[in-house]
Amino acid sequence: MEKQMVQCEDGRRREARIHGNPREEGGFKIWKAGVRFKGKHVSGEAWYSFQTKAWYFITDPVGRHSHLMNRIRDTLKEERINKLREQLKVLESRHTIERRQMAEHRKAIEAIESEIETVKGSIAKLEKGIPLESDKPLAYSRTIRRS
Repeated sequence: MEKQMVQCEDGRRREARIHGNPREEGGFKIWKAGVRFKGKHVSGEAWYSFQTKAWYFITDPVGRHSHLMNRIRDTLKEERINKLREQLKVLESRHTIERRQMAEHRKAIEAIESEIETVKGSIAKLEKGIPLESDKPLAYSRTIRRS
């Protein structure tokens, strides 16, 4: 049996008694463990992170005295979920605004692209020696007599 300081689900640091053979899962090494909480031994698992070199304690839902930490864990879990939902709402509204702006920009880009094609066509005509035609029809001068 080994003792290790762990971070519990309620955010507090406690001394855990680690026993048994470890197993590896993802970037963690996991042992059976237990901590003292409110004068009782709560069973669960001690998780060691290879990445952060930190120890965590997770209660076993069907383990001994796990009900003592359940309320704390559920409250913290609900708070985190609500915070993430609020963050999601903000991100979704920003996403909607950005999509709307993209649609407006797309229309502007299409208008500019058609204008670019028109100017390129005019340049090509001038390079070939074709005279440019004006947008207005030809008008006779007042001083010229028409017969």
